[in-house]
Amino acid sequence: MLHFIRNLANGIVIGIAEIIPGVSGGTLAVLLNIYDQLIGSISHLKKEFKKSIQFLVPVVLGMGVGIFAFSHLIKFLLANYPMAVNFLFIGLIIGIVPMLFNRSTSGGIKPVSVVCCLITLAIMAVLAVVSARQGESSQVVTSLDFPGMLKYAGVGMLAAVCMILPGISGSMMMVIFGTYDSVVNAVSSLNILFLLPVGVGIVLGLLFGAKVVDICLHKWPQATYAAILGLVIGSLASVYMKSGFAFGTAQSWVAILLLIVGAVVSYFFTHYEPGKKEKDSEKM
Repeated sequence: MLHFIRNLANGIVIGIAEIIPGVSGGTLAVLLNIYDQLIGSISHLKKEFKKSIQFLVPVVLGMGVGIFAFSHLIKFLLANYPMAVNFLFIGLIIGIVPMLFNRSTSGGIKPVSVVCCLITLAIMAVLAVVSARQGESSQVVTSLDFPGMLKYAGVGMLAAVCMILPGISGSMMMVIFGTYDSVVNAVSSLNILFLLPVGVGIVLGLLFGAKVVDICLHKWPQATYAAILGLVIGSLASVYMKSGFAFGTAQSWVAILLLIVGAVVSYFFTHYEPGKKEKDSEKM
Protein backbone atom coordinates (compact mmCIF):
# COMPACT_ATOMS: atom_id res chain seq x y z
CA MET A 1 0.00 0.00 0.00
CA LEU A 2 2.88 2.39 0.81
CA HIS A 3 4.41 1.81 -2.64
CA PHE A 4 1.00 2.42 -4.26
CA ILE A 5 0.53 5.75 -2.42
CA ARG A 6 4.09 6.86 -3.20
CA ASN A 7 3.73 6.06 -6.91
CA LEU A 8 0.30 7.71 -6.96
CA ALA A 9 1.87 10.89 -5.54
CA ASN A 10 4.71 10.67 -8.09
CA GLY A 11 2.14 10.39 -10.88
CA ILE A 12 0.27 13.46 -9.61
CA VAL A 13 3.49 15.53 -9.70
CA ILE A 14 4.29 14.35 -13.24
CA GLY A 15 0.71 15.04 -14.35
CA ILE A 16 0.86 18.60 -13.00
CA ALA A 17 4.15 19.16 -14.86
CA GLU A 18 2.60 18.00 -18.12
CA ILE A 19 0.00 20.78 -17.94
CA ILE A 20 2.70 23.44 -18.06
CA PRO A 21 4.24 24.21 -21.48
CA GLY A 22 8.02 24.06 -21.24
CA VAL A 23 8.09 21.84 -18.14
CA SER A 24 8.89 18.18 -18.82
CA GLY A 25 7.16 15.34 -17.01
CA GLY A 26 10.21 13.23 -17.85
CA THR A 27 12.39 15.70 -15.98
CA LEU A 28 10.17 15.37 -12.92
CA ALA A 29 10.37 11.57 -13.24
CA VAL A 30 14.18 11.87 -13.09
CA LEU A 31 13.85 14.14 -10.05
CA LEU A 32 11.58 11.61 -8.34
CA ASN A 33 14.03 8.77 -9.11
CA ILE A 34 11.47 6.73 -11.05
CA TYR A 35 12.51 7.51 -14.64
CA ASP A 36 14.38 4.26 -15.38
CA GLN A 37 11.65 2.20 -13.75
CA LEU A 38 8.94 4.09 -15.66
CA ILE A 39 10.64 3.52 -19.02
CA GLY A 40 11.35 -0.15 -18.20
CA SER A 41 7.77 -0.83 -17.08
CA ILE A 42 6.26 0.62 -20.25
CA SER A 43 8.84 -1.02 -22.50
CA HIS A 44 8.53 -4.48 -20.87
CA LEU A 45 4.76 -4.39 -20.37
CA LYS A 46 4.17 -7.69 -22.18
CA LYS A 47 7.28 -9.43 -20.90
CA GLU A 48 6.83 -8.50 -17.22
CA PHE A 49 3.11 -7.73 -17.18
CA LYS A 50 2.31 -8.13 -13.46
CA LYS A 51 5.34 -6.21 -12.22
CA SER A 52 4.85 -3.45 -14.79
CA ILE A 53 1.13 -3.06 -14.04
CA GLN A 54 1.75 -2.84 -10.29
CA PHE A 55 4.02 0.13 -10.92
CA LEU A 56 2.18 1.79 -13.83
CA VAL A 57 -1.40 1.73 -12.50
CA PRO A 58 -0.83 4.13 -9.56
CA VAL A 59 1.51 6.33 -11.63
CA VAL A 60 -0.94 6.65 -14.54
CA LEU A 61 -3.85 7.11 -12.13
CA GLY A 62 -1.88 9.85 -10.36
CA MET A 63 -1.10 11.55 -13.67
CA GLY A 64 -4.80 11.60 -14.48
CA VAL A 65 -5.60 13.11 -11.08
CA GLY A 66 -2.82 15.69 -11.50
CA ILE A 67 -3.98 16.74 -14.96
CA PHE A 68 -7.72 16.90 -14.27
CA ALA A 69 -7.66 18.16 -10.67
CA PHE A 70 -4.95 20.79 -11.03
CA SER A 71 -5.51 22.14 -14.57
CA HIS A 72 -7.58 25.11 -13.28
CA LEU A 73 -5.13 25.84 -10.43
CA ILE A 74 -2.07 25.72 -12.67
CA LYS A 75 -3.74 28.00 -15.21
CA PHE A 76 -4.56 30.43 -12.39
CA LEU A 77 -1.01 30.39 -10.96
CA LEU A 78 0.62 30.78 -14.38
CA ALA A 79 -1.72 33.64 -15.24
CA ASN A 80 -1.14 35.51 -11.96
CA TYR A 81 2.31 34.41 -10.75
CA PRO A 82 4.24 33.30 -13.87
CA MET A 83 7.64 34.35 -12.54
CA ALA A 84 7.35 32.47 -9.25
CA VAL A 85 5.94 29.26 -10.75
CA ASN A 86 8.36 29.07 -13.67
CA PHE A 87 11.39 29.94 -11.55
CA LEU A 88 10.49 27.15 -9.14
CA PHE A 89 10.61 24.74 -12.07
CA ILE A 90 13.87 26.30 -13.30
CA GLY A 91 15.36 25.55 -9.89
CA LEU A 92 14.11 21.97 -9.99
CA ILE A 93 15.65 21.53 -13.44
CA ILE A 94 19.00 23.05 -12.43
CA GLY A 95 19.19 20.74 -9.43
CA ILE A 96 19.17 17.55 -11.51
CA VAL A 97 21.96 18.68 -13.88
CA PRO A 98 24.83 17.39 -11.66
CA MET A 99 23.30 13.92 -11.48
CA LEU A 100 22.77 13.75 -15.23
CA PHE A 101 26.32 15.02 -15.81
CA ASN A 102 27.70 12.30 -13.55
CA ARG A 103 25.76 9.61 -15.41
CA SER A 104 26.80 10.92 -18.83
CA THR A 105 30.49 11.09 -17.87
CA SER A 106 30.87 7.92 -15.80
CA GLY A 107 33.94 6.27 -17.31
CA GLY A 108 35.19 9.55 -18.73
CA ILE A 109 34.00 12.21 -21.15
CA LYS A 110 33.63 10.69 -24.62
CA PRO A 111 33.40 12.64 -27.91
CA VAL A 112 30.17 10.86 -28.89
CA SER A 113 28.55 11.94 -25.62
CA VAL A 114 29.59 15.55 -26.18
CA VAL A 115 28.14 15.47 -29.70
CA CYS A 116 24.85 13.96 -28.45
CA CYS A 117 24.58 16.63 -25.76
CA LEU A 118 25.24 19.48 -28.22
CA ILE A 119 22.75 18.11 -30.77
CA THR A 120 19.88 17.86 -28.28
CA LEU A 121 20.82 21.25 -26.81
CA ALA A 122 20.54 22.77 -30.29
CA ILE A 123 17.19 21.04 -30.87
CA MET A 124 15.83 22.53 -27.65
CA ALA A 125 17.05 26.00 -28.65
CA VAL A 126 15.18 25.74 -31.97
CA LEU A 127 12.03 24.45 -30.25
CA ALA A 128 12.16 27.32 -27.74
CA VAL A 129 12.29 29.88 -30.56
CA VAL A 130 9.46 28.21 -32.50
CA SER A 131 7.35 27.95 -29.35
CA ALA A 132 7.91 31.63 -28.54
CA ARG A 133 6.86 32.67 -32.06
CA GLN A 134 3.78 30.45 -31.93
CA GLY A 135 2.75 32.04 -28.64
CA GLU A 136 -0.82 31.62 -27.42
CA SER A 137 -2.49 32.54 -30.71
CA SER A 138 -4.06 29.17 -31.47
CA GLN A 139 -7.84 29.13 -31.77
CA VAL A 140 -9.79 26.93 -29.36
CA VAL A 141 -11.50 23.99 -31.09
CA THR A 142 -14.31 22.13 -29.32
CA SER A 143 -15.26 19.45 -31.89
CA LEU A 144 -13.31 17.38 -34.40
CA ASP A 145 -13.99 16.02 -37.87
CA PHE A 146 -12.05 12.98 -39.14
CA PRO A 147 -8.99 14.96 -40.38
CA GLY A 148 -9.02 16.81 -37.07
CA MET A 149 -9.05 13.51 -35.18
CA LEU A 150 -6.00 12.36 -37.15
CA LYS A 151 -4.21 15.65 -36.48
CA TYR A 152 -4.88 15.61 -32.73
CA ALA A 153 -4.02 11.91 -32.47
CA GLY A 154 -0.73 12.59 -34.29
CA VAL A 155 0.13 15.55 -32.08
CA GLY A 156 -0.81 13.47 -29.02
CA MET A 157 1.56 10.74 -30.16
CA LEU A 158 4.40 13.24 -30.65
CA ALA A 159 3.66 14.88 -27.31
CA ALA A 160 3.76 11.48 -25.56
CA VAL A 161 7.16 10.65 -27.05
CA CYS A 162 8.41 14.04 -25.85
CA MET A 163 6.71 13.48 -22.49
CA ILE A 164 9.03 10.60 -21.62
CA LEU A 165 12.17 12.46 -22.71
CA PRO A 166 13.51 14.60 -19.84
CA GLY A 167 13.77 18.21 -20.95
CA ILE A 168 11.20 18.13 -23.75
CA SER A 169 7.71 19.17 -22.75
CA GLY A 170 4.83 17.32 -24.35
CA SER A 171 2.57 20.31 -23.79
CA MET A 172 5.15 22.55 -25.50
CA MET A 173 4.77 20.38 -28.61
CA MET A 174 1.04 21.03 -28.46
CA VAL A 175 1.73 24.78 -28.25
CA ILE A 176 3.99 24.58 -31.31
CA PHE A 177 1.32 22.73 -33.35
CA GLY A 178 -1.48 24.99 -32.11
CA THR A 179 -3.46 22.34 -30.21
CA TYR A 180 -2.59 23.18 -26.59
CA ASP A 181 -5.45 25.59 -25.81
CA SER A 182 -8.04 23.24 -27.32
CA VAL A 183 -6.75 20.22 -25.38
CA VAL A 184 -6.61 22.13 -22.06
CA ASN A 185 -10.13 23.45 -22.69
CA ALA A 186 -11.32 19.89 -23.37
CA VAL A 187 -9.69 18.67 -20.14
CA SER A 188 -11.27 21.49 -18.11
CA SER A 189 -14.72 20.84 -19.58
CA LEU A 190 -14.34 17.02 -19.58
CA ASN A 191 -15.00 16.83 -23.34
CA ILE A 192 -14.36 13.07 -23.57
CA LEU A 193 -15.19 12.74 -27.30
CA PHE A 194 -12.61 15.42 -28.10
CA LEU A 195 -9.98 13.86 -25.82
CA LEU A 196 -10.43 10.31 -27.14
CA PRO A 197 -8.22 10.63 -30.27
CA VAL A 198 -5.67 12.58 -28.25
CA GLY A 199 -5.62 9.77 -25.68
CA VAL A 200 -5.16 7.09 -28.35
CA GLY A 201 -2.22 9.02 -29.77
CA ILE A 202 -0.67 9.43 -26.33
CA VAL A 203 -0.90 5.69 -25.55
CA LEU A 204 0.71 4.76 -28.88
CA GLY A 205 3.43 7.37 -28.38
CA LEU A 206 4.23 6.15 -24.87
CA LEU A 207 4.53 2.52 -25.97
CA PHE A 208 6.73 3.32 -28.97
CA GLY A 209 8.83 6.03 -27.32
CA ALA A 210 9.50 4.06 -24.14
CA LYS A 211 10.78 1.09 -26.14
CA VAL A 212 13.26 3.26 -28.04
CA VAL A 213 14.49 5.02 -24.89
CA ASP A 214 14.82 1.70 -23.04
CA ILE A 215 16.98 0.26 -25.84
CA CYS A 216 19.18 3.37 -25.86
CA LEU A 217 19.61 3.32 -22.06
CA HIS A 218 20.76 -0.30 -22.15
CA LYS A 219 22.98 -0.17 -25.27
CA TRP A 220 24.41 3.35 -25.05
CA PRO A 221 23.82 4.58 -21.48
CA GLN A 222 26.43 7.37 -21.39
CA ALA A 223 25.50 8.80 -24.78
CA THR A 224 21.80 8.58 -23.91
CA TYR A 225 22.25 10.42 -20.62
CA ALA A 226 24.41 13.00 -22.41
CA ALA A 227 21.56 13.54 -24.88
CA ILE A 228 19.12 13.83 -21.96
CA LEU A 229 21.48 16.34 -20.31
CA GLY A 230 21.32 18.51 -23.44
CA LEU A 231 17.52 18.30 -23.47
CA VAL A 232 17.28 19.29 -19.81
CA ILE A 233 19.71 22.23 -20.06
CA GLY A 234 18.04 23.38 -23.27
CA SER A 235 14.61 23.37 -21.64
CA LEU A 236 15.71 26.17 -19.29
CA ALA A 237 15.46 28.75 -22.08
CA SER A 238 11.84 27.89 -22.83
CA VAL A 239 10.77 27.97 -19.17
CA TYR A 240 12.62 31.26 -18.59
CA MET A 241 10.98 32.95 -21.61
CA LYS A 242 7.56 31.96 -20.31
CA SER A 243 8.30 33.43 -16.86
CA GLY A 244 8.22 37.06 -18.03
CA PHE A 245 10.96 37.80 -15.48
CA ALA A 246 11.42 41.47 -14.56
CA PHE A 247 14.09 42.14 -11.93
CA GLY A 248 13.20 44.44 -9.03
CA THR A 249 9.53 43.56 -8.65
CA ALA A 250 8.15 41.88 -5.54
CA GLN A 251 7.38 38.71 -7.46
CA SER A 252 10.93 38.61 -8.88
CA TRP A 253 12.41 38.27 -5.37
CA VAL A 254 9.98 35.48 -4.55
CA ALA A 255 10.87 33.86 -7.88
CA ILE A 256 14.60 33.96 -7.10
CA LEU A 257 13.96 32.49 -3.64
CA LEU A 258 11.86 29.67 -5.14
CA LEU A 259 14.57 29.02 -7.74
CA ILE A 260 17.11 28.50 -4.95
CA VAL A 261 14.71 26.32 -2.94
CA GLY A 262 13.84 24.26 -6.01
CA ALA A 263 17.50 23.76 -6.94
CA VAL A 264 18.47 22.67 -3.42
CA VAL A 265 15.54 20.26 -3.07
CA SER A 266 16.13 18.83 -6.54
CA TYR A 267 19.87 18.40 -5.93
CA PHE A 268 19.40 16.48 -2.68
CA PHE A 269 16.68 14.31 -4.22
CA THR A 270 18.95 13.22 -7.05
CA HIS A 271 22.45 13.36 -5.52
CA TYR A 272 23.25 9.67 -5.36
CA GLU A 273 25.54 7.15 -7.02
CA PRO A 274 24.26 6.21 -10.51
CA GLY A 275 21.98 3.21 -10.28
CA LYS A 276 22.19 2.89 -6.50
CA LYS A 277 18.62 3.88 -5.66
CA GLU A 278 17.20 1.99 -8.60
CA LYS A 279 18.93 -1.18 -7.40
CA ASP A 280 17.79 -0.60 -3.83
CA SER A 281 14.18 -0.14 -4.97
CA GLU A 282 14.33 -3.35 -6.99
CA LYS A 283 15.39 -5.27 -3.87
CA MET A 284 12.41 -4.00 -1.89
